[in-house]
Amino acid sequence: MSQENVELVRDSLTAWIEVDEGRADPQRLAKFYAPDTTLVMGTYSGWPGKREVGLDEFLEFRTGWMEPYDEWHYEAERILDAGENGVVVLFRQRGKLRDSGSWVEQNYGIVYTVEEGLITRGRIYASAEEALEAPGLRE
Repeated sequence: MSQENVELVRDSLTAWIEVDEGRADPQRLAKFYAPDTTLVMGTYSGWPGKREVGLDEFLEFRTGWMEPYDEWHYEAERILDAGENGVVVLFRQRGKLRDSGSWVEQNYGIVYTVEEGLITRGRIYASAEEALEAPGLRE
């Protein structure tokens, strides 16, 4: 089952890119996420805001997160099987601040939980190391 979970998460990331680029409606994501999916932001070290959000709230958050950038890109650098129902994705994001020549880069990780063929939870971590340690993986 774990390889199927990795593929589900990989396919969901492709859908996110399609949504971000305006090639797909956000409803496309429903194919991959349970209706009551929770994204846990409180696992992100020092996160100041709301600790858990649903998918719609996360979409709103992402819009605000990307707004200050003229250019904003992210990529999944590694997608790892984390056991029976877990998948770890290590991301790199990079953005050029609007009206500035400054670029901002960040590496982070998300630990996804997959149940009955849908993503039910995503726990967001401020570093690859934290994301790997959460399910007991090591770099």
